[in-house]
Amino acid sequence: MNILEFAKREFEKQYDCTMTVSVNKPEKVGSVTKSKWTDAIRNHPCRISQKQLSPVSDGNVAGVIYNTMLYCDPDLVIPAGSRISITDTHGKSRDYKRSAEGFSSYHTHQEIIIVREVQA
Repeated sequence: MNILEFAKREFEKQYDCTMTVSVNKPEKVGSVTKSKWTDAIRNHPCRISQKQLSPVSDGNVAGVIYNTMLYCDPDLVIPAGSRISITDTHGKSRDYKRSAEGFSSYHTHQEIIIVREVQA
């Protein structure tokens, strides 16, 4: 085992969540093509880091925007525009929208910025 494999294995010990990635694929129904969300990756280990971007906003509905960083295996291919559902260690599942392509320049992990919009 080389140093990069060792570093990747040590980084993956921090993964405490699982993710399911859904992609929008066209599906032919008769003569009509419709888009359908299908699971591309299921129950894969990951880790998230979250911070609040803006305080609670005023208006008809109070909104809070969070910036969430997803850490996962650099070998995974997660296309832009995917929906990602993350289940934490307590069994609580949250849905996120994918905002950009993953940054996978590291040998140990890739970082993906995902956005969750919450309305109180």
